[in-house]
Amino acid sequence: MFNLSLTACSFHLRKTNSKGNTKIFNLNMPLTLQKDDGAEETLQDLSEIFVQFFEKHKTLVKDDVKQQSFRCEYNKVNYLETTDFRMFYTKIYSGVYGSSSDIIDGSTQRIKYKKKSSDIDTRPFYLMVIFPKDSENVAVQKGLFIFQNVGQFGVKTITTTLMQEFFSNEFKITLKCNTISPDLFIKKVIRQDNIKKLVMIKNIKSSDNSDNIGKGYGSEVREIGNFYFNEKMWSRLMDKIRYVAGGRYNLFEFEQVAYDNLKVIVDIGGRTRKINLHNLENLSIIEAIPDEIKMADGHPNLSMLLEHFTKVATEYLEEMVLHIR
Repeated sequence: MFNLSLTACSFHLRKTNSKGNTKIFNLNMPLTLQKDDGAEETLQDLSEIFVQFFEKHKTLVKDDVKQQSFRCEYNKVNYLETTDFRMFYTKIYSGVYGSSSDIIDGSTQRIKYKKKSSDIDTRPFYLMVIFPKDSENVAVQKGLFIFQNVGQFGVKTITTTLMQEFFSNEFKITLKCNTISPDLFIKKVIRQDNIKKLVMIKNIKSSDNSDNIGKGYGSEVREIGNFYFNEKMWSRLMDKIRYVAGGRYNLFEFEQVAYDNLKVIVDIGGRTRKINLHNLENLSIIEAIPDEIKMADGHPNLSMLLEHFTKVATEYLEEMVLHIR
């Protein structure tokens, strides 16, 4: 049975085709937007455009290029509020199509159904959209997405792609997704029990300057795995990983050799992920959902999932910078 996991990232909204940070919207403030047809629409805050997206996509959407389907199931009661944030959630049905297959009984091995290429193997997923509340000192510009996954299946890419299209077409707004916090990403994703390999890259430059034109003279790649760490060794490695992630030109030193780049291969719920420590800006956090939340059919118990995601959102927001300017 597939394990459940979550994918989390921050988001912000800016005026389409704007440059710099001068046209980033405050999430919780009333505003009037000019729609694509020229009409103006006044919103209480930007959470309303997400609700409009959910309502717009209640009927099935098919991407015939990626051969993937998408549909939202949303109700106005799908709402939670704490002292720190508001959370809207929707149930998303998504699946793939385009190839035929046989559905067999796992016990008898007999064919129960012949799936046609037009049939869609659909699964339910939950998405939580979190709007942190303003404080006396901060007008919030960054929110939080938390997607629920089933094994290797998830809906972050198709959901954010459709959101970007809808917001741009309807409101001339651009959706941007980023990591929540580089340090939080490292703490949640790179752990002693799931790290599999270090991939260290050293860019080699020739003493002859003509060799270094264009793509350079070459690189040396070294991989190491099968780790055993005591507490002191692990602490030292994590300090070095955080140092590398702290700046694009920070080097990783291993056995008295300085490497220009470090990639870490980790296992997350049976899925292998390679992480470039110099490129954390656009990466999402992926972590396991506790087993007790999973029901007998492999899907989450909604009330328990909401309780868990509320806890996760509270923890993550403590690490986020909520205003960009």
